[in-house]
This record gives sequence, C-alpha cells and structure tokens, in this order.
Amino acid sequence: MKIEFPLRHPHVPAVFTNGPTSSPHRYEDESLCMWFPADPPCRRWTFADGLVVLVGQTQVHLVKEHLWREWGEWPGEEAPHIIDNTSRAA
Repeated sequence: MKIEFPLRHPHVPAVFTNGPTSSPHRYEDESLCMWFPADPPCRRWTFADGLVVLVGQTQVHLVKEHLWREWGEWPGEEAPHIIDNTSRAA
C-alpha cells in the first residue's frame, strides 16, 4: 500500500494498493475512491483520525472491492461520483 498526500489537496490522501484494480470506486490513476471529500468529517477520513484509521478504512474498502467482484454489487453505502475542480469524488 502507498499513501500520498498531494500538494493540490493535502487533506485528501491518495491510497494505492497492489492487486486487481477493477472497481467502481477507483480513480483513473487507480487510487482508491473511499469517501466523498465534501462530506462532513464524521463520514470521511481527516488528519485528526490518524494513519491507523486510514489503514483500517483502506482494509474495509478492499474487502468491499473483493465482494463487488464476487457479487457484482457494491456492499454498503455509495456517494455520488461527481467530479469538480476542487476535490476528488467518492
């Protein structure tokens, strides 16, 4: 796993993992799309949460990707995939 904090949006880390990249919740660069940055802090990762929480959220996301590949349906809630000029969408 690789975590990057882009200069353009340092509050929204880009998380990359090895393995299959087919998923409705991946960006074009194959990083994980785990939350909607415009959501309130209780619904997304923040710096105050720390890296351990980010790794845990990554693990949950990867399990959901695996189940999506098995079932053909995403398990759990999904945010709309709207991309604007200020944030990465979930």
